[in-house]
Amino acid sequence: MKVKVRGIYSTALSKIMLDNQMDIAQPTDAVKATFKIENESEPDVTIEDIESREGVYVYGTEPSKIVDIIKKVLPRSVYYKENIGRIYCGIIKNTDQKSKSIVISLADEEEGILDLKNFWGYVKPGMKILVQSKGTYDGKTMLSTQIRLFGEHVIIIKNGFTKMSRGIRSTERRDKLYEIAKSMNLKDWGVLWVQGADSTDEQILRDELAALADKEKEINDRFEKEAGSLILYEGLEKYFVLFGKEDKLHLDDIRKDAMPTIDGHHALKSAGYTILTDLAETMLDKLTNEEVERRMNSILMRYGPIKGKLYKVSFTRLNGTSYKVDGIASDLEVKDEKVRRVELTNRSDWGDRKYIIESDKNYIEIIKGESSEKLLVLKPELFPKFAKIVTFDISAKREKEGLNVVNEERLEHMIKVGEITRELGDELKGVVEEMKRV
Repeated sequence: MKVKVRGIYSTALSKIMLDNQMDIAQPTDAVKATFKIENESEPDVTIEDIESREGVYVYGTEPSKIVDIIKKVLPRSVYYKENIGRIYCGIIKNTDQKSKSIVISLADEEEGILDLKNFWGYVKPGMKILVQSKGTYDGKTMLSTQIRLFGEHVIIIKNGFTKMSRGIRSTERRDKLYEIAKSMNLKDWGVLWVQGADSTDEQILRDELAALADKEKEINDRFEKEAGSLILYEGLEKYFVLFGKEDKLHLDDIRKDAMPTIDGHHALKSAGYTILTDLAETMLDKLTNEEVERRMNSILMRYGPIKGKLYKVSFTRLNGTSYKVDGIASDLEVKDEKVRRVELTNRSDWGDRKYIIESDKNYIEIIKGESSEKLLVLKPELFPKFAKIVTFDISAKREKEGLNVVNEERLEHMIKVGEITRELGDELKGVVEEMKRV
């Protein structure tokens, strides 16, 4: 299997792939030089940084094989899977008037959410419905009734329009692709030509469209025959791999086997300290790793944190999306020139909130008025001006009415489907119990 690796983790992940007899395709210049690789062929699987740089996403042909390799090496990380475009025969369960959505039972005891605006007709519990996954939000599968089928060079879209990827610029080739789509007589299906279609043989494109049309008929035939929830079409697999703090340190050690690397390399690069990290690593031939790390920390601490000044927190969700919170640092703890604990107060129209973040805990505390909430996270990374946190959206909230625990069942599900190891999952379950007691 050929794997293309990009981003700040590329050297360490390339070494993991090579150690497991995978081929590296289209390597970066640094990886070429380090591992003496020359392979410009098309990859089967691609690994790229997610936007927050807290990990990578893995996609392509059978990406689960690559994820399984990484998981064996890095067992204290999260391997969140999304099936983009999976098509279901679903069963309407009920409506949620608060969120204006329909709850739909899917295969394997899963549930999905369909926006009421995307449904025409009477909502009848127990009725089957043809729906497609368009991703997840807050751990729930978000559904659509506008079906898409994915080919190598083309995507067909129910009730859509024929259009081109931005990468297809040639007027002549665009006209030809419009002509091909029109001649196939796909009725109420739109055609999206993706980059690369303009340089592909016309007959290959026609065959691909015909195959997708046959697949659509097969899916509809199966849907008509089924009475219960079922997966009708797998769609595209994508994994979001979110690295835990301990596993980032292990990635440092793996990279050390290939080139000079300071402790904390990947944490610092994910935080944006690329130039400082590269400069520090040029000093490793003159100083010990410990001395370089001490000097790095000393430099970083010149810039904060400062009590009474702005401090920011970046949260990364399991599906790679992120959000930010900022506030005034009201209390700080620094030890051995590292930030260990931060309290920040966030002020908004909805009232003040205090966030208490500690580097060695798998939860953070949020206090608002007389209520307090603990949010389950991978251990935070604290830097002079900001913190980076991966959140599971599992919380224990104590109010006057009592304790409310949200999404606790998610951990067992994640263990069951392999998104976290049993060891890490059991450890986090213990953390949730601690969150309930306090």
